[in-house]
This record gives sequence, structure tokens and C-alpha cells, in this order.
Amino acid sequence: MKYSALRKAAFACTACVTLTTPAFASDACSTVSVTTAANVTVSDGKTYTARSHFQTKDTAALSIIDDAESFHAVEGPNAWIRNADGETLAPEATKSFALGHQFHALLLRFEDIVSNIEPFENIDFNGGPGGGEKGDLPFGGVVMRFAGEDGAFQGLRFLFPETAPIDVTFHDWRRTNKLMAPFHIRIDDQQRVFDYRYTDVAIKDRAPTWFFDKIDAPDLAPVQIHRLHRKLLAAHCLGDAGMMGDLTAPEITVVSRGGLFASSDRETRERFKEVFGRSDYQRYVDLKSPVIEVAESGDIGWAAVNVLAAGEDKESGAPFEMEWAWVMLVRKIDGVWLNAGNASNMKPQ
Repeated sequence: MKYSALRKAAFACTACVTLTTPAFASDACSTVSVTTAANVTVSDGKTYTARSHFQTKDTAALSIIDDAESFHAVEGPNAWIRNADGETLAPEATKSFALGHQFHALLLRFEDIVSNIEPFENIDFNGGPGGGEKGDLPFGGVVMRFAGEDGAFQGLRFLFPETAPIDVTFHDWRRTNKLMAPFHIRIDDQQRVFDYRYTDVAIKDRAPTWFFDKIDAPDLAPVQIHRLHRKLLAAHCLGDAGMMGDLTAPEITVVSRGGLFASSDRETRERFKEVFGRSDYQRYVDLKSPVIEVAESGDIGWAAVNVLAAGEDKESGAPFEMEWAWVMLVRKIDGVWLNAGNASNMKPQ
């Protein structure tokens, strides 16, 4: 498959509304799903199974299964790990680890993940000079994507400070979900070589909440609060007023447009039923990483966000694009974090 055709096919499911957004931008309504499973052998004799899950550049997870299973994930501002010792928030490096192992996503959705993309040429790779595109990874470092002479891609090179280059080469290309994808990947970190033999590569569109349905939330308040925020955004693109009510506390306090009022979860459902009857939300983008705080009591907190909503009026077809900032109050009720109110403002058009 020619390079241009592969790129066109790989990005066929991008949203129909094009926005100028900062490098961080992460769409909570993304329907992208890239999941894989591979049997891995290492040059030092180790073996394990690896499973990856990718929706956006800040919603990704990797599980490694040998004698036990360890789970590594990035979700918005949070990185977390689940293993035999339990669940814990993790250092920033875990974000790079979880995203860096999304090899198929980096191959096929390069422009969605990296920023400051620019071409390069005549770089030695895989036994000869190569060219392609390179860009900055969201959590530090640079990734290079090498194009092959036949129009396919040769592989990736990761460049991190004070670390030897990590080369990833693609082999055994097969058709999956109408796309060509490698089913054998070799990773050389200059110390060991990892052979990934894939038993499953699935590239498809799914509901915006698929990642949360697939990956059980850890018992960590910042992660659960972030999921609540993203689900509320996704409910807009789904046009699901019932979901908005289900994610809302029985009584909430709202500050908006110079007013202060209370609302019940039933009223929230009815209000958004009217909103979704008028407006078709197609993207709801976090422009900046949300700021999340939790009280020492562990049952109340807040999330400060800066988002951009885009779509079109259902009756006229006129497009809309609005940038908002708000603080959402959250409360843990019967073990579940719920929206307890917000104070919001919209950026002037």
C-alpha cells in the first residue's frame, strides 16, 4: 500500500470538525480504538505477554503478563500502576512508558500524538539511510517515523535525554480492519532485543467511553474524578441526557452567567435533553490538562478545566465552536464520584 493511501486510510475516522488547538489537545469524544496483544521474547531469555490499549495520547494503557500482571496507564494528568502490590499513582515516566508501547497507534495515528512535526532525511536506520517525519512526544522525547522505499513504514526511533536511541522495526504486514499493520515488531534498546509477535491487532471506531468500559478504574480518587469529567464530556457527543443525570449528584449547585441556582439530577436530565435536541456535539476537547484536587477527607474535591466544544446546530446545520473554563465540584456518594456542581465561564467569541 502506498504511503499516501496508508495515511489516508489511517486517518479516515478523524472528526469532521477541524480545530486549531494547542499541542496538548485531547478529545474526550474520540472514537479511536487501537488494541493489541502480543507474545514477547527477549534476547536475555525472558518471555511475557503484552496488551496495549490506545484512545488518545493521554488515554492509553499497557499490561505486561508473566507470572503476574502489571498494569501501566496514563489518563489525563494522572499516571497509575496496578500490580500484585496494589494500585498507586505513578511518576511522570509511567506516562511515557504507557504511551511509548503503543507502537501501532504511533505508526497509524502519528499526527494525533506528536507535535512540531517536521521531515528528515538521510538518517541511518535498519541498515541504510532513511527519511520520514519526526516530532515531539507529549511527555518528553522525540519520535521518528521512517518511511520505506515501497511506501510502507520501516519503523520508529525514540530519542530520550541521556538514553541510547531505541529502534523499532516493523515486519510481517497483514490486513486488519481494512488497514495494513505489522504483526511482528522488533525493539532494540541497545541492551536487549524484544520480539513482539502479535496474536491480535484491532483498529476500529468504538463508543467514546470504550476505554473506561474496558479498563477497570483503580481505587484512586484523582483518576476516578478525571474519568467523571471525561464521561460528562463524552455524554455530549453521545447526546445522552440520561448519562448526564447518572453522573450527577441528587442536588447540585451551579454558578453560571451571573446567576446562582440549584438543580436536581432529574432537572439535569431534562435540561440536557433539550440541549441535545438542538445541538450535535462532535468534539469536546481538553485544551489543557485538568487540575484535580481532593480533600483530605477523601469524599469531596474539584476539577478545573479548559475545554473547547464544537459541533453544529441540528436545525440549521450551522457550526458552533465555544471555549469554556470551569471548576467542577465533585462528591463521593455511596462509593461513587459524582458531579456536585460547577462555576463556569465562556470565552468571548
